[in-house]
Amino acid sequence: MKNIMYLIFIVLYGCSLSVETDVDKKLDSTNTETKLPNDIRWITNSSEYKILCEQTYKNAWDNLSEVLKNANSQSAIIMDLDETILDNSDYQVGLTEKNESYKPESWFVWVNQEEAKLVPGAKAFIDSVRTTKTRLIFLSNRMAKNELPTINNMKQLSIYEEDDIFLLRIDKPDKKHIRRAEVIDGTGRIKDIGPLTVLAYFGDARHDFPDPDDYYSFGKNMFMFPNPMYGKW
Repeated sequence: MKNIMYLIFIVLYGCSLSVETDVDKKLDSTNTETKLPNDIRWITNSSEYKILCEQTYKNAWDNLSEVLKNANSQSAIIMDLDETILDNSDYQVGLTEKNESYKPESWFVWVNQEEAKLVPGAKAFIDSVRTTKTRLIFLSNRMAKNELPTINNMKQLSIYEEDDIFLLRIDKPDKKHIRRAEVIDGTGRIKDIGPLTVLAYFGDARHDFPDPDDYYSFGKNMFMFPNPMYGKW
């Protein structure tokens, strides 16, 4: 009888260990998610972020559609890439899990993995622009040496065409305002295309845009996307 009771005790004890292990796994999974900073959790998990991005792209098309439909091939839209079209939140999650901060070396590895996702609403807007003669210029602080993996990533997301213009950063002094001037003046990297009329700007940081004036203004033809994950404030 003692032997039977001992066997029953062993079986029940083993079952309790199994249950505890399953619970622990669930808790570990939850803890991993809650360890993410609020800024990254908001980008990766919130419905508000998705709605804001889709709303911005929809408002942009509503504001620009008539202008774009009447535009010629010397008209363009200048768009930033990261956190405007390409969602790199998985890179930020990886840094957090490793208790690391941004470094050019880890960013280079990430870009070459070609695994960025789409910012909500980006593809629908780009597809709509493709129905017009307006050219797309991707003006990004990604380094020029990363152009090929960037194009490959965009091909995977079905948002690349051969006549797209990429103005990526050559070196640190190659600021965005310098590249914007090349587009408008038809100089430097744009000299073979000639001056282009910029109909709108899209970005996630103030330096993605020129200063507002009588023609350019936020909400009319300059559209800002939310990005609390990184920046200068």
